[in-house]
Amino acid sequence: MKKAKLFIISLIVTLLVISQFAMASAASSLDEADSVIGAPYSVSLITDGNSGAKLVEITLIDGNGDYQTVRVSEEAAYGLGLLDYDVDGNLVPVEAALWPNPLTIPREELLPNKEEVNHPVGNALAAFFSDIPGVNYDVIMAAHENGYGFGVIAQALWLTQKMEGDVDVLAALLEAKDSGDYSAFTLEDGTVPANWGQLRKAIMAGDKKKNLGVIMSGKNKDKDNNGNNGNGSNNGNNDNNGNNGNNGNNGNNGNNGNKGNNGNNGNKDNNGKKKP
Repeated sequence: MKKAKLFIISLIVTLLVISQFAMASAASSLDEADSVIGAPYSVSLITDGNSGAKLVEITLIDGNGDYQTVRVSEEAAYGLGLLDYDVDGNLVPVEAALWPNPLTIPREELLPNKEEVNHPVGNALAAFFSDIPGVNYDVIMAAHENGYGFGVIAQALWLTQKMEGDVDVLAALLEAKDSGDYSAFTLEDGTVPANWGQLRKAIMAGDKKKNLGVIMSGKNKDKDNNGNNGNGSNNGNNDNNGNNGNNGNNGNNGNNGNKGNNGNNGNKDNNGKKKP
């Protein structure tokens, strides 16, 4: 009887050890999985906000019912059977009924989600100067990693934009700032700037407001000083003894915008003649 009990106890202990080992092995295999597997839920073509490259965003449902969204290149999605060429030769998503299920995506095909790790200042500069040919987030961050501060990069971008240049002009400006050699840039009077400050003053016409702070604050819009609100004292033309004419003063701060439209001397009638 005792032998039977000892056998049962030893058997239970052995089973517990085996089960723990199996669980540890399974967890290890999941952590080291070389692919992402799940049922495809959605497939979307997107455009990377920094590089402008077309990517494919795929949402999968794993075995636990959890949703996971990953990104791959168009070529990878085509190889996975998620995209095909249309009559115009463009890659487009195939019908959902044709998606492989389950879908297995090798980890080497996965692209990092750059939007989650991008530097906020780099993002702001890339968005603000997106009209400069060749300039994007990667270009800006490469310059920053080469030792240029974001303030200097912003100044160089302002100059590039003012000069209607491209990414090559930006690179030349940064190189000049670093070396102190400005011979690649000739001013309108035929002279070569002696330093960075002189170059900026000549190209930006002394506008010191074009800096990184303006970009980060979003205050780059010129204030409207057209004086269109100067018509606010039209009540001075009423035939009520000029009441509310307010003598035309201030004209709602219209910056001399018609100076209150004859609101002065509110005792005048509509023809501007003084009443008897």
